[in-house]
Amino acid sequence: MAPVYADHPFALLSTPNFQAKNNGTKPDMFDNMASEMCNVHNMIIRGLNSIYLQAPYITPADEKPFARYMTGWWMLLHAHHSGEEALFFPTVERLTGVKGIMDANIEQHKAFHDGLDKFKTYADSVVAGKEKFDGGKVVEMVDAFGPVLMTHLGEEIPTILGLRKYADRLEELPRLFEEEGEKAMKAMGVFGMVWCFANLDIHFENDLWTQWPPAPAPVKVLTRSVFWLMNADARKFGAADRTGNMRHLYAVPQST
Repeated sequence: MAPVYADHPFALLSTPNFQAKNNGTKPDMFDNMASEMCNVHNMIIRGLNSIYLQAPYITPADEKPFARYMTGWWMLLHAHHSGEEALFFPTVERLTGVKGIMDANIEQHKAFHDGLDKFKTYADSVVAGKEKFDGGKVVEMVDAFGPVLMTHLGEEIPTILGLRKYADRLEELPRLFEEEGEKAMKAMGVFGMVWCFANLDIHFENDLWTQWPPAPAPVKVLTRSVFWLMNADARKFGAADRTGNMRHLYAVPQST
């Protein structure tokens, strides 16, 4: 029986740092920032794949935990995009002096906003017991906003790399980029951190990201131990196990 992983139907993104390694070149700060962005986007993609693939097979006993898992995915995407719009995009505009330089990204956010709101409202309603879980409905919702979201997640990477032409004005951008990421993680709370680690493949791109994310060691230990156990009901739907290895999706029957 072949295992089913969260590597489809939406494709993961290759990081500029991995491409640089294969080309024998040294990544610069724009490669590094774009690669960090790729890693966050890939957690989002694995999470959405895991939701899409498992939704049709959720049993009555797992309906509320799975809906809670769905809210975890929304939390990551919401925190990520809110941080971009509140801090990262305005900072890029201020430092480059180019008005509207990130407007295309903001417009892309708007393109799938309604679909995400519908997704979150439905998941919350299932968790609260106000609405019955319907796996087919979840798949339909993802089919509606997923392709547009994937286009955005992919196109944002070359946008970051394209800032290289303003390199002389953006020396402080990596520090601010890191601060935005830290604020996003804090906004997600304990369950959000567990959700992220449950969708983190440390062996991605030939073990290039075994030390990612750059969180303090005690935080990683707590997240993969105490917090992991505290959130067992929902994080079991994640793409990866406690040690960061991709695993067969919990609710999906193994294919032949």
